[in-house]
Amino acid sequence: MTSNIAFRAGGPADGTPMGATGADTYLADVSEFQPEIADAMYLAWSKAVVIRALYGTETDAAWYGGQRRADLHSGGALFVGIYVYLVQSESGAAQARAFRALVGDLRPGEVAIADFEEGSHALLTEFYNEMLALGYNGRYLWTYTGLDFGEAEGALPVQWIADYSAVEPSSPHTLWQFTETYQVPGVGVADCSVFHGTVSELAALAYQPPAPPQPADWTYGKPAGLRVTPGHTNFHATWAAPAGQPKPDHYEVWVYKGTTCDQETLVDSYPRDEPGPVTSPDPGSLTPRTLYTIHVSAVGPGGSHVKAGVFASATFTTGG
Repeated sequence: MTSNIAFRAGGPADGTPMGATGADTYLADVSEFQPEIADAMYLAWSKAVVIRALYGTETDAAWYGGQRRADLHSGGALFVGIYVYLVQSESGAAQARAFRALVGDLRPGEVAIADFEEGSHALLTEFYNEMLALGYNGRYLWTYTGLDFGEAEGALPVQWIADYSAVEPSSPHTLWQFTETYQVPGVGVADCSVFHGTVSELAALAYQPPAPPQPADWTYGKPAGLRVTPGHTNFHATWAAPAGQPKPDHYEVWVYKGTTCDQETLVDSYPRDEPGPVTSPDPGSLTPRTLYTIHVSAVGPGGSHVKAGVFASATFTTGG
């Protein structure tokens, strides 16, 4: 990323931050200084990336009418940060309006980032006040700055901090840009940052569209993927929540002897409530070498959103 301040130099010779683990996610930030990137090669290395949209109110030369953004998403990027380098010669409000006009609404997996490396803290404040007035959710408005500059301007902590030292900054942050000379696949030498977690965990911090409202009379569908492992006098079952619906409050599990399911064949100690998509230890109430049927239904708070006859079902035979 372009910079008007000197971040601290240092770090291991290979550019990898000390203390990094296999659970870390690395990502580059690219702009017109990396006009050509091999998307497939890059995305095979990381599904997270940051791209520049604007330098002040001037569109980045590698924005390509939004094509770079679109190509990264279509190629499988899960996290895309989009930033504007704030210049002190223009108002923060004008730069926010230019961002809105160019970028529009955030897409799933995106955050908007103010690259704050020059000017006063008032510039950053004005930018964010205007972004909020333009309808952006403050949860997905991030700030990038260098450790020394941010400290001097009273801007810390920020979500994305730059400090080219061997030791990670103690100021709270989500991303640490630890070098400007990383050999990035598909890009070449570029700035590189690290997130201590998986790319899915990083993407969960970015914008996700709200779930569509459920109609007043909606009911849960069947739990998915019901699997049963029988023992001699008990069993273990797992399943998944119904797709595309709010997380159930709990599940009801019914077990019947044979394939006729009624009150006469219901096994003692059932039905049972289970808090999650797995059965708790069965007390051993089953008979060896016997056929059983299991029903699992999803239940909302207070027993809501349950419809008779909507359940996952499976048969199993206990061992001998």
